[in-house]
Amino acid sequence: MALTVIIACNNSTNKKNDTKDTAEKAVQMPEQPAMPDTIFTGFGTEPFWSVYVVKDSKIIFHPADGPDVEVPFVEATTVNNATRYKSASANVSVELTIAKKECSDGMSEETHSYRVILVVNKEEYTGCGREGK
Repeated sequence: MALTVIIACNNSTNKKNDTKDTAEKAVQMPEQPAMPDTIFTGFGTEPFWSVYVVKDSKIIFHPADGPDVEVPFVEATTVNNATRYKSASANVSVELTIAKKECSDGMSEETHSYRVILVVNKEEYTGCGREGK
């Protein structure tokens, strides 16, 4: 009988740790692809996502789930104090608008220098951003 109680307690403890590990993993941002020439990084929460502008190469959208989306790098245009990248490939379009405005990501207490609106195939994501990686 005592052995049953000990096993039950151990199983309960393991479940609590598993739940904690899962919760910690759920709030982590997606991993950044290793790109040394990244000139801008945008990111958001609920759902987590990130976008990377790689100079003279590509723009990469990294959703929380699903495969990465890549389109060719294009030079940005500036309209009303906002920088805009608009690119497409065979089956995807990406429009990234970056405004120099203070931004909080809603999850951390960190304030970022840029607000970002990302539209991927007509689906809109809003978040924050920073220059470089």
